[in-house]
Amino acid sequence: MNKRIDEKRLYFGSYLISKRLISEEDMLDALKYQSAQTPSFIDVAIKRRYLDMKQVYEILTHQGHTDLSFEEMAIQSHYLTEQQVKELSDERERIRLPIGEILVQFNKLPRTVMLEELENFTKVKGKFQEVGEILRNVAMFQQLNQIALHELAEIADKVICMEGDRIISEGQDADCFYCVISGTLKVTKNNPIHQGKEIFIYRISKNDVFGVSAIFEEEKRAANATAETETILLRFDRELFLDFLEKHNKAAYSIMLFMIQRLTHRLNLTRSELVFERKHLIDGQHIDSMMDDII
Repeated sequence: MNKRIDEKRLYFGSYLISKRLISEEDMLDALKYQSAQTPSFIDVAIKRRYLDMKQVYEILTHQGHTDLSFEEMAIQSHYLTEQQVKELSDERERIRLPIGEILVQFNKLPRTVMLEELENFTKVKGKFQEVGEILRNVAMFQQLNQIALHELAEIADKVICMEGDRIISEGQDADCFYCVISGTLKVTKNNPIHQGKEIFIYRISKNDVFGVSAIFEEEKRAANATAETETILLRFDRELFLDFLEKHNKAAYSIMLFMIQRLTHRLNLTRSELVFERKHLIDGQHIDSMMDDII
């Protein structure tokens, strides 16, 4: 519970840092001041008469033998209900000095700039609530922390496609990759023997990604991707995503590991399709060169 609250508090600060309006040191100073000026959960619980000192002592004693937070231990010990914990946490949030006001007070940010960026942040936060929930379900991003997901949501653009829409075409410049929110797509290769014909490679479905090779080098698309149903995608610009990876080393490691595992799996599927199911459409001399293109 505490971790989730801390990440929520940090988000406006991380947003300002990403805009290079304040430094990380400025943010840490503001958080220290905010923490010092904000009553603890225990103080608020006692003030609201939800707990007395004897109960607090008993909760702290039991908590020392577990990995649970004070709030979680209070619920487990039946001293507080989940609703009461929520009420007390909400009360602390109302009391807590806003980070933006502290930064203005410390002369780290002009008030006019803070108010303008707070308005922009509100829009970004609204977008995150929709996009962030989607990203949590995508295998490529499941190991990312809340702050990284926030920033990732900022650079995602929603794309709605109808059945039959061609999303990417073989030979097209590659400057982005996509995540599938809903619907299915088919990946095909142009047949080198029979012009105008396409060879089916595999399908892409919900929570999968495609076009990721564009992240690391500017190249031409090696295959086609076509919507088989009405499909909703998230589009990630290559340059913006590279900036994101540079700022989030742990996220970059997790994403790289996923891509390696995914590439190995996809390679096996693709080779099976080409060698065993499509060999009657193409001759053997083209198979290896096609595999080079796909990977």
